[in-house]
Amino acid sequence: MSYDLLTRAWIPVREGETRSKIGLRELFLRAHELTDIEASPPPAASGLWRALTVMAARITGLDDTSLPIEEWGELQGEVLDAGRFDPAAVEKYFAKFAGRFDLFDEDRPWLQDPRLREQCKTSSGVNKLVLYRPAGNNQVWFNHVTARNPLPVPADEAVFHLLIQLYYGPSGQCTPRTVNGVSERNTKAGPLRRTLSFHPLGRTVFESLVAGIPPARELDTGGVDLAPWEADELPDPLGVPPKPSGIAGVLTGRFQHAVLLEGSPDGESVTDAWITWAWRNRDLPARDPYLVYHQTKDGEYLPLSAEAHRALWRDFDSLILEDVGDDRRRRPVVLAAVEDLRGTLLPVLRVRAFGVDQDGQTRDKEWVTGVTPALLALAREPEVARAVSEMRQAAERVEVHLRGALRQAWIAINDPSNGDGKPQRKDISEGPWPGNASFRYWPRAERIFWRRVREREFGRAVEEFLRLALEIYDEVTDSAGMLPRAKRAIELKRGLIFKTRKPGGKTGRGDG
Repeated sequence: MSYDLLTRAWIPVREGETRSKIGLRELFLRAHELTDIEASPPPAASGLWRALTVMAARITGLDDTSLPIEEWGELQGEVLDAGRFDPAAVEKYFAKFAGRFDLFDEDRPWLQDPRLREQCKTSSGVNKLVLYRPAGNNQVWFNHVTARNPLPVPADEAVFHLLIQLYYGPSGQCTPRTVNGVSERNTKAGPLRRTLSFHPLGRTVFESLVAGIPPARELDTGGVDLAPWEADELPDPLGVPPKPSGIAGVLTGRFQHAVLLEGSPDGESVTDAWITWAWRNRDLPARDPYLVYHQTKDGEYLPLSAEAHRALWRDFDSLILEDVGDDRRRRPVVLAAVEDLRGTLLPVLRVRAFGVDQDGQTRDKEWVTGVTPALLALAREPEVARAVSEMRQAAERVEVHLRGALRQAWIAINDPSNGDGKPQRKDISEGPWPGNASFRYWPRAERIFWRRVREREFGRAVEEFLRLALEIYDEVTDSAGMLPRAKRAIELKRGLIFKTRKPGGKTGRGDG
């Protein structure tokens, strides 16, 4: 039983309008011909791009932590000028780890721990592997696969679910694992759980991969720079985890889950899976180069959370500026590095986001994905970048006050005071109007935002957002009818929208 990821067709790719599936070796040999990788679900793509980036860094020599930043940048430019990955370097790298890319290898299955078959009394089940399948006592909603009917997962799809479990897996209880007499049944969350990743997107897979390699020196912490498939020995689950360092250590060396897949006799599908804890001593801190970090009230920097209701453009200024907003957001390391790509690539680079809106444990709400226009070059124009940020913040202030005005109008209509003085009732909710307004506001505000960015029209942007807010205020409150009581409350509260003209105060991440 074998499923060699080097040669089997499992990676969905696009070349122009043509779509196909190829293996790892062909991907790197033809990366300059391929337009994009179309992996799904989105969080699996996030994990795949990280693994591919490690391979790309090894093949190009951009994994060298001893190179000063300037020399590293020169080497990256030379790689891009070559226009493709060196075929000899590709073959050399994959030949060095030829037996490590088999999904069902008995001794070293790719990104898995073969010891789980003996260390776990029971398996987790193939349903547990697939994020959107119900497992255990969970309710059946949109997928009617049950524990009594665990349909096999095609091997090419199972690879992506393996990546999701390793990068976005939940914390809390898991399948019990016993190692040298120590039995535990809980784990920490995967390193990317709840986060939103930002990846450079070029015109080809080759450009995307090379532009997406972070400067190795900035990830050097003096620890271990090895991907799981590069290590000679399997890790000791009871030992001290190696300190993640370098491109491989940071991108593929921080997993909290151990996974093992059971293949069908013909190797074409996965019929069972083990998913459990990987470490007991579990401190694996590192700054991921694809994440935006924000400062908490305690001064600690944490990754920005993925929120399905929040449009990508509202974080665009965090991709081109440092210390954005009240929480002093820090841009992804990899995007700061691409500023030096001043030739033909920087003006065409876009940014793609991947993530999952989820809690820390078992609740997964929605995939998050999006692509920005090719405007990363704005990072080299600080005044323009700051103007972009101020415009985004103005849009958010307007939405906050729009919601506030609608909340107060709804309360006034339903309160005996009818808006005169403080409400007399304390049990009136904000009503449906604020949510309805946010739903209408953000898509239209986004069109205003990108138009003004492209045209570099930043003056009096707040006035245009205010006009939009007033239009939406009228649209939403139109359902209140023509009763004098309702009209009076609506008109009294309309003016609250204009509090936006007085900048200041914090703007939340909000909806939209």
